[in-house]
Amino acid sequence: MEPLPRETWILPITNPDGLARGTKNNARDVDLNRSFAAASWVAEHRPGYFPGTAPESEPEARALAQLIASSGATRLIALHSPFRTVNYDGPARELAERMAAANGYGATADIGYPTPGSFGSRYGLDLGLEVITLEIPPIGEEQAWGENRAALRCALELPAV
Repeated sequence: MEPLPRETWILPITNPDGLARGTKNNARDVDLNRSFAAASWVAEHRPGYFPGTAPESEPEARALAQLIASSGATRLIALHSPFRTVNYDGPARELAERMAAANGYGATADIGYPTPGSFGSRYGLDLGLEVITLEIPPIGEEQAWGENRAALRCALELPAV
């Protein structure tokens, strides 16, 4: 079966403060991946994972949430570090397994620790969208691209659920 054409949006950066500072948190020291309006959002987190003062209190999280809502997206792919796995939430198991077969990382629904307020919790678990968190280990860009090019193509070619 020929894949259906799909509108694809690529956001090269959703945490510009963190990129500039070399950290996962934004300039207000908020872990944006704990700040989404998921049913699991909680204010209490271990150090380094502060979720903000309220769900989507940060402009970066609000902007991304608004974009997703207005676009009607059904499949979301986030690139993360430092693990080597294709983590999935919602109805994304088939996609995760195809991506994992392409990059050799393995697929899992459980990253190994709780992630309340995360992107995957909000969009995969709460809203039932296909969410992939492609965890890329600390390797160079060229190697990361070489290992994951085919996996990312799977996300474009497999028909959405």
